[in-house]
Amino acid sequence: MDFASYHLWSQFEPALGWEDTHCQMQRGWRWTQTARSEDAQIVSFTETIWQKVGKLAQQGVYEFHRDPLLLKHPRGCERVADRLYLYYEVAVVRDRVMQMLQQYQADPWLRDREIILLNRGDESIPPPIEVCIKEAKFYLYAAFDCIIRAVYRKSVAQSRQQIEIIDFKTGIADSDLRQADVYLLAGKYLYPDCDVTASFYNLETMTSSELITATPARLDEIAHKLATIAKLHQQQLQAYQRDPTCFDRLFPPHPGTHCRSCNFNYHCTYSAAQ
Repeated sequence: MDFASYHLWSQFEPALGWEDTHCQMQRGWRWTQTARSEDAQIVSFTETIWQKVGKLAQQGVYEFHRDPLLLKHPRGCERVADRLYLYYEVAVVRDRVMQMLQQYQADPWLRDREIILLNRGDESIPPPIEVCIKEAKFYLYAAFDCIIRAVYRKSVAQSRQQIEIIDFKTGIADSDLRQADVYLLAGKYLYPDCDVTASFYNLETMTSSELITATPARLDEIAHKLATIAKLHQQQLQAYQRDPTCFDRLFPPHPGTHCRSCNFNYHCTYSAAQ
């Protein structure tokens, strides 16, 4: 069955303001070569420093709440850093993550909240959600950082549970609202009897976005968009399997200065970084 995710959506279409640096060929390399074991090195993902910082910061939050006594321990940050092997990282990663651990210990944002799910950030791919819209079906993959529960009262006589899906961020880059859209669609299927909202929490600036919601009509739009992407993605992969020589027509390149930081520039004949 066709599949979709926020990650795939972001590979198809760039975030607002990033159009000049978006390249379809990178998506083509990643997906067409993955199945070829002899080319595994080509598609191996090189983690950037900033991605490493974000992953370790999330793991630190997980460790604090897995062992809540660390939140009050005078050497709690050091013990979490030991569990993350933080002292083996380069200085820029170590210092930024340690600063976030110290900030979080001083003001733990998730304290006293009912946590339904808190992921460490390095888990395997979650089970897919089967999304059905009219005659189209696809599998939706959505990996959540954190889910908390609250109670939202509509009236004295009626109350509904509210589920808030949270994505942790670091740095100063703007969040992509499409990620929240995917979370809200997934939440509709996972928690059909609840009001589902989404938000972003920045572990570095200690700020939270406003709650993001979607009407049923908006959720239908999101589902149709993902269904279209899932179908086109599979069609392109199948076309490549039938005729590998059409690769650059299926996945057109967009060379430029951004090629210098692309994970695949060494293997790309169109790369402006060569």
